[in-house]
Amino acid sequence: MRHTTLSWVERHSGYRIARAYTGHTDSSGPTTTTYIKADIHAAATALATPTHLLRPRQVRGPDEGDRVLGRRLAVGRVRAVLRRDHRSGRSIRPRDHESAADPAAEGGAAATPTPAVVDAARGCLLLTRARAVAAFVGTGRPVTAKAVLRRADIPAACARAGLPDPGRVVSAAHVPALHRAWTAAQGAGLLTVGATQACADTTTDDPVDQWRHGVTAVLRAESADPGRRSATLVCAAALDVLTTTPDLPDPGFGDALDGVLDLLPLRDQMTIGYAFRRGLLPETGAIEVLAECGAVDPATRKVTALGRWARPELDRPPAPRTAWTEDDQLELRIDLDRFRPPVWRRVRLPAATTLTELHEIIQVLFEWDGDHLHVFTVDGMHYADPIHELQECADSDQLTLAEALPRAGARLSYRYDLGDCWDHTVLLETGGPAATPTRPTCIGGRGDAPVEDWPDEQPPPPRPFDLAALDRALARHMSRT
Repeated sequence: MRHTTLSWVERHSGYRIARAYTGHTDSSGPTTTTYIKADIHAAATALATPTHLLRPRQVRGPDEGDRVLGRRLAVGRVRAVLRRDHRSGRSIRPRDHESAADPAAEGGAAATPTPAVVDAARGCLLLTRARAVAAFVGTGRPVTAKAVLRRADIPAACARAGLPDPGRVVSAAHVPALHRAWTAAQGAGLLTVGATQACADTTTDDPVDQWRHGVTAVLRAESADPGRRSATLVCAAALDVLTTTPDLPDPGFGDALDGVLDLLPLRDQMTIGYAFRRGLLPETGAIEVLAECGAVDPATRKVTALGRWARPELDRPPAPRTAWTEDDQLELRIDLDRFRPPVWRRVRLPAATTLTELHEIIQVLFEWDGDHLHVFTVDGMHYADPIHELQECADSDQLTLAEALPRAGARLSYRYDLGDCWDHTVLLETGGPAATPTRPTCIGGRGDAPVEDWPDEQPPPPRPFDLAALDRALARHMSRT
């Protein structure tokens, strides 16, 4: 159990953090420094130091009892204000000069950002790092199969973004600040990530629009619940708490945030444990993300003008931007996961193609039998054929590729056979207007298709890849539909 815990800390935070997690320098005795036994207070203190936890929730210091009454009063105050606003159909809204002049702040429409808010959005740490990462990528940098920078590029990318060298890490996705900048750059339209390479992109969006889309992408990436909403819920609640009771000490803030989250509907409460993928406490993850976004001053934990403007925006995240119309043609690369050498197919098809139609096309391209269930996963949401009544799955016939893959570099997942789990990654490589409407066409590929089911213990040889034969099969299928 101890070895597993240390491995998890090392994998997510690096070797130096794992050593600090044990919190010991006494190397006497037969054990190594890393595995010397620690009590719960030493482990919690060591873990709090490198990860900036506001408080270890399970550890109570000797003066904890003196603060209980103050915390309860703070929680009661916050909950009373939120219940009052909930009954009136409002969330906590800013009351100062930054938004009071705009009547839209009290209604359903978005408030017009002031020049100070625009400047804060442009200069926030998250977008600054996102622009630096995009500049580092430039005209092209290779990426891994997980669509992140290679390990060899991590030190240089961190230096460009003003981040310290993380040391030995498994993946760029395990460097939280760098991965948030990488995600924000994609959401803001500053970066396009393809199958093997990323390149910087140009965007004409104003800073506030970049901020909204970049922050939305980060919050969704920080959420592991099916709807990708948990981090947004926690950050919104944190802004409510800091707006209502701005001078709460560290322990009181965590308890007050718990009190606010307890007011959420039960379905939303069940997602809170999935916020912030690295296992941070809700208050720690919220402050970390909000500070990078410029919504909270990290030194004083005061809500900034940008944070006051952004609080209503968290209740209405922007719709994903799509670069396509239903008359456009898209080129997809569909990879069969976990295969070496790789097995993939490239297909050109209309942007108006639904996920249901894409399922049928994939069946032809990989010569599957079509005898098993399938599920698409698009940005955390699941889609399937409604006739099978799979739980928490929307109708795959109601989502088109123009909506599911709104920009070049976007991905979705497709699983065929929920038992054997033939997983596919669908990558949108490019798209644009078509000279004439055309049927779906197989235009490339590599690797032989594996046999789906076989009666004997020894599987038969895979079916050789034949581009012309696959395209003819696809044409026959489309002529029957």
